[in-house]
Amino acid sequence: MKHALWLLAAPLLIAAGQDSAPPAPLATLNVRQADGSYKLVDRIDVPADHKIHDGLIAMEGPGWESDRIAYRLYLDERNVPDIYGKKLPGNILPKIGMGKDDYHSMAPWGQDIFQVDQSLGMGGIGVLRGGAATQLGKAKISARVFNTDRAATVLVTNTGFPGEGGPADLSTTYRIFAGSRLTNVEARVNGNVPAMVAGLTLHDGVTKIESPKRGKWRYFATWGQQSLAKDDLGIALFYPADEAAATGSDGKSLYVQFCDPRNLRYAFGAAWVEEPGAPKTEREFRKWLDDTAAELARQPFVVSTAQKTCPAK
Repeated sequence: MKHALWLLAAPLLIAAGQDSAPPAPLATLNVRQADGSYKLVDRIDVPADHKIHDGLIAMEGPGWESDRIAYRLYLDERNVPDIYGKKLPGNILPKIGMGKDDYHSMAPWGQDIFQVDQSLGMGGIGVLRGGAATQLGKAKISARVFNTDRAATVLVTNTGFPGEGGPADLSTTYRIFAGSRLTNVEARVNGNVPAMVAGLTLHDGVTKIESPKRGKWRYFATWGQQSLAKDDLGIALFYPADEAAATGSDGKSLYVQFCDPRNLRYAFGAAWVEEPGAPKTEREFRKWLDDTAAELARQPFVVSTAQKTCPAK
């Protein structure tokens, strides 16, 4: 089957006042070996007996980072991303999470800044079940990481997750570019395909933000004191307007449901006030949202006959 191709252009790498490009991004997969040490690898087939918090994989799954932000994916039935806030531009993911909790307290580089619980986390893919945006569920899981000077990529497959009346398969690509806080996501679903969604954790006390009802790319976002460092954090999910069936909330997550549940594409990003260069106020965050949506709309995208868009309204 032919798939749509998202020709992701790298963001503007050199900001005003900079005379060089930012450091290369990095995707990391750090797996415990038989002797108890950890080794950086480029792929893993997750054992069937893997348990949450068993320490098999540092940080509980693969991570990817730019000089601005870092994300990790829980490589288990949760299958949702989390956020590491960065105060320094250097790569940190290969150095943390190896059998001990060394990222929940503030360090010179930053810390884990997000609480996921049973939600879709930071841009996670889930299934709409009984009106709730639920995490994916148990599956046979594998992951690979790829790195270039320009982009860091994580590819994850979830084979046999609970679909619509039977098992379904999900293949997802997460990609971050140097100098960006945005993760670009493409996913393919086969088998007994259910109603697929992607979303964000909805914390209490935050300001919910929605894009204007115009433009090729839309977004929903939240801003407020929702970081584990007890300061302001903005999170956002961007989606193509003509591929979204609906947006909604179940009280735990804000989400978008896709018209074509077999082919998903969207992007997500977080802006933490302690990250140098990040928006420091809600007003600055809103400007970043609008600028990012406009930039996504300018990126080329080739649609094949397999890609379905929503009926014209």
